[in-house]
Amino acid sequence: MDLEYLQRLMGEEEAVVEETAGEAGGIWTVAEIGAGGLTSLSLALVGKAREWGDALGTYVRVALLGAPQGAEGGPDRPYADLAGDLIAAGADTVHWIADPALSGYPLEPTLYALATLFDERQPEIILLGATAANENLAPRLAQRLGTALLANCVAIRLDEAERVLVGHQPAYEGEYYEVVVAPQAQPQIATVQPEALAEPYLDRSRSGGVEEVLLSLEEVTPWIRPVGAVSVDLPPVPLRRARRIVAGGRDVGDFGLVEKLAGLLGAHVAGDRGAWHEGWIEEEQVIGLTGARVAPDLYVACGIRGDTAHLFGIQGARFVVAIHPDPTAPIFQAADLGLVADPQEVLPALIEALAR
Repeated sequence: MDLEYLQRLMGEEEAVVEETAGEAGGIWTVAEIGAGGLTSLSLALVGKAREWGDALGTYVRVALLGAPQGAEGGPDRPYADLAGDLIAAGADTVHWIADPALSGYPLEPTLYALATLFDERQPEIILLGATAANENLAPRLAQRLGTALLANCVAIRLDEAERVLVGHQPAYEGEYYEVVVAPQAQPQIATVQPEALAEPYLDRSRSGGVEEVLLSLEEVTPWIRPVGAVSVDLPPVPLRRARRIVAGGRDVGDFGLVEKLAGLLGAHVAGDRGAWHEGWIEEEQVIGLTGARVAPDLYVACGIRGDTAHLFGIQGARFVVAIHPDPTAPIFQAADLGLVADPQEVLPALIEALAR
């Protein structure tokens, strides 16, 4: 598979690629490839870059690293398909560094390739996912480029007037957040947590360009060499990072129903201060102003009235389901889906349906 084939697939003429690829600036992201293709975080980053690119009137570019289709260590899907996904997510140009030595993102070759590419293209903003690989890569990349890094942002926005990124970083294990900016940094680099981004949207009607970037990696000497893989028991995910949470309050009646529902949903079990006073949960499972502050994709509140402290703790939740018998319960103010009913009547039916 060659560059000409990729350009035809993307619906772009070679002249368009040359026009957009050679310009400095723009908002860049770095795509990461999993076993089944691009990670959802990679596509979400492109979507955020597209939003900012439209606001600033600049291009969105993506660096795609790795072996061409059919090479050992390549992804399950052809690289042309991956480039198409990136363009559908919002990229104007995909810059493909097609070297098998970059498959799997080994630290030194990847660092060299990106530093070389960015030093030449002079991007204005670089966005990377807050992943294990980028935890090692991003600080080194910022150092190579002589700039600052906004690391591990759980929320991020763009000050359009100043063209400056504003990031929110967790401090003291998420007890509070720091607002960080680097107005003098060029380029601006940030690693972003998934919860800071909207779900990726792919517009298959979009067109864009693909540029093959040729780099020599022969002089790159790895100083970290993988020797194998081991299986380890990872510590449990802390409540504040949970993607799904089922929580119960005093009015749930039977807290065992909360635990059963959480098990079927693959969710964490939590509650309000009232559930803790009843002895149903440990103190570290309490959500609220003086407890954990959470931002799950799904939060199910069962029998929780929702006082001010509890509502503060769940304000980062993306979708809230509330079940409570009192229609005036404050929890319904925060709910995307509310059910005025006795949890002891609703939960058994819901559990039975999910267990089928």
